[in-house]
Amino acid sequence: MTKIRESQLYKPIREWLVSFLKRKYRNIKRIWVDDTSKITVDNFILRKKLTSYIPYWSALKVSVDITGAVLKNDGSLHLAIVEVKTRKINLRDLSQVIGYAKVIKPDYAFIISPNGWSKILKYLILDLQRTDVLEYDSKKKIIIGKWDMVSNSLRAGDILTPKE
Repeated sequence: MTKIRESQLYKPIREWLVSFLKRKYRNIKRIWVDDTSKITVDNFILRKKLTSYIPYWSALKVSVDITGAVLKNDGSLHLAIVEVKTRKINLRDLSQVIGYAKVIKPDYAFIISPNGWSKILKYLILDLQRTDVLEYDSKKKIIIGKWDMVSNSLRAGDILTPKE
């Protein structure tokens, strides 16, 4: 099996994120979803002329793999971030994306890998029911997903979520 590079996943994940955001939001004026792996989120916001919507934009000097922004007709801006991994997602990876999400404060924060997640991460979240480790803001949690290489999507059954 050929080893896939992270950068090869950016385009299909960007396309999926556009669809995801269109499903989540109504009355959309504009959507931007870019590969931001080589720039910082503040640079993305500056390039898209979105600084007036995020007062703390200049503090967002973090690089996430994919950044999305939705501008609604009511003038509200909503952010989404995706961190992409090719190996199984582990605790260190989760810590990385939680740090990014705490700084950026997106509406949605994902960490996605075609190889899913590690046994210890599954044990922590599913068996020990430690959903607190996913929280990055009030009522907001990191979404850990297994990327489906065939359908080029993140499916409901491929998300690490505790049984309610």
